[in-house]
Amino acid sequence: MISKLKLISLTVKEENFEILLNNFVTFSGFHPVDPNTIISSVHGTRSFESNNPCDPLLDEIKEIENKIGLKFESKKISCFISSLDEIHQYIEDEHKKVSDRYNEIKVVEDEIKTYEQALFQVQKVEDMNIAFEDFFNAKFVSIRFGKLPSDVVERLRFYEQKPFIFVPFTEEDGYVWCLYLTTQEYEREIDNIFSSMFFERVYIPEFVHGAPQTARVTLSNKIDEDKAKLESLKNELIEYVKSNENDFDKVKGELEFLSDIYKAKQYAVGLGERVSLTGYIDKSSVKKLEEHFAGVPSIEIQVQDADADKRFQPPTKLKNNWFTRPFQFFVEMYGVPSYHDIDPTLMVSITYSLLFGIMFGDFGQGLAVALIGFILSKLTKNSLAPILTRIGFSSAFFGIVYGETFGNETFLDPFYEWLSKLFNTEIHPLHPMDNTVTMNLLLATVAIGAAIILSSIIINTVTKFRVKKYADALFSSNGLSGLLLYGFVLIGIVLQMLLGIKNVFNPVTIILFIVIPIILIFFKEPIERKLAHQAMFPEGVGGFITEGFFELFEVLLSYVTNTLSFLRVGGFVLSHAGMMLVVATLMNMASGAGSIVVSVLGNLFVMGLEGLIVGIQVLRLEFYEMFSRYFEGDGILFNPIF
Repeated sequence: MISKLKLISLTVKEENFEILLNNFVTFSGFHPVDPNTIISSVHGTRSFESNNPCDPLLDEIKEIENKIGLKFESKKISCFISSLDEIHQYIEDEHKKVSDRYNEIKVVEDEIKTYEQALFQVQKVEDMNIAFEDFFNAKFVSIRFGKLPSDVVERLRFYEQKPFIFVPFTEEDGYVWCLYLTTQEYEREIDNIFSSMFFERVYIPEFVHGAPQTARVTLSNKIDEDKAKLESLKNELIEYVKSNENDFDKVKGELEFLSDIYKAKQYAVGLGERVSLTGYIDKSSVKKLEEHFAGVPSIEIQVQDADADKRFQPPTKLKNNWFTRPFQFFVEMYGVPSYHDIDPTLMVSITYSLLFGIMFGDFGQGLAVALIGFILSKLTKNSLAPILTRIGFSSAFFGIVYGETFGNETFLDPFYEWLSKLFNTEIHPLHPMDNTVTMNLLLATVAIGAAIILSSIIINTVTKFRVKKYADALFSSNGLSGLLLYGFVLIGIVLQMLLGIKNVFNPVTIILFIVIPIILIFFKEPIERKLAHQAMFPEGVGGFITEGFFELFEVLLSYVTNTLSFLRVGGFVLSHAGMMLVVATLMNMASGAGSIVVSVLGNLFVMGLEGLIVGIQVLRLEFYEMFSRYFEGDGILFNPIF
């Protein structure tokens, strides 16, 4: 549902503006209007918008937090230090101290990384009993150690005529550890060739001497020394920051408080000696707001209906219960309902759960999907996780109707026997693959689709009446005329073909419920222009009739195609049953533990693939068959400044 809002104006004398702002930043749930709308429509008004000097300082605080891996606790207070300049100087000094220590740490970390790469390279050439100084002191030969991507090594054969020697050692993680030698005369050319093949050179430190075995020991000792030094530097940095943590907390809080002041100030509008802040709050928060600002001198609080000022479009605050709330995610994907529209979240939560359950009916898999959704909702903030829980239980329910549990059609037999005894009648599941059930299932999905389309038309009609768009409410294909036409045809088919009642489609009913609605739909735009005191046929009668004929044909065709599109719901029921039949066949072909493995992997595959496809298909039905009829999504989301 959409919460009722009130339009609020807070006005004070300019001398009390700072007091108003100090109170304003501590009040939550205020959606400000764009001050430029007021400034452009009222002569003599002025804006208080300015650059926020606190943002760069807060960025420096965040940089310090990132460097030390700690987060300062914000204590929003005012007047910790007498001026913003002093805060700036304090942060600058502390930032330099922290940065100096942090840079020392980075130097040691980079050194360790270089030594570790060198050690890894040395370990690859341990079989070579040659001292490293003999390599590097050669007068006429240049040598490079490093690694080359495995998939480019083959390209070296194109350079066989070039003066170099390539020596591979070992291959790991998609790289070949190697060295190459060339003469100093061709050093630059050969280096360019290997660079073009993404050769990553590893530099052996100058202090490394002797054979690879000796070099390995030297490098290992150096790495251990640097790691000890690194740990000491990190501890010193953390100790320093923690010793000043209370000051950092206060400074961060002061900056955030001042930043909020500047943020709020940009929504203020001045007129003469008065300054005002205008915006929307929840109707239930009006008393709380009046109490919150009661102590501000010269305060005037004006409370109006949300749509009292036609210059502003009221925002939309969605308020739904625990079951429907997660489905707001789908609604907001399409758009936000305007303030006077009907919130489609309830409709979405019901139809999405229903259609998904019908298309993906399996007791075991449904419970598994619900469990996965529950776990993800606890561990993450993924918006889809709570939806998975709800549609999982819907799938489990229809799994009971179909008698399927992980594709097994006999697992629930004891349950049906118990129900039969309880109600003293035979109760059997509706196995989708039975021929009779299949036909009835397809007809049922079309009937469900028709009912959903009718509901969508009714919702649209009510909504258009609420916003006083009477032409759309009465004469559109998704208004009262469309409701009479589509509803009568459906009811007539049910009464005549299924219940055997004749003469439903007689001249009187056809004229009243088919011909007249079609004529009204055809002339909807001219009637709308006439009501607005405009020319009915601005482009001529002939052009209107030609264009209107094709539009009417499209409307009538859409009633049929949109209804039949719900056949895909029944199609996916059969698809799910067919896929699980394949899994069952593969299980029978295997034996023992293999059968269990096939069952687990098969069910996981079906849950993943078909669950994704069904979810997308249901969303398509929501957007194209339902939302397109009654939901425009041109609203503004209620977004409080604090």
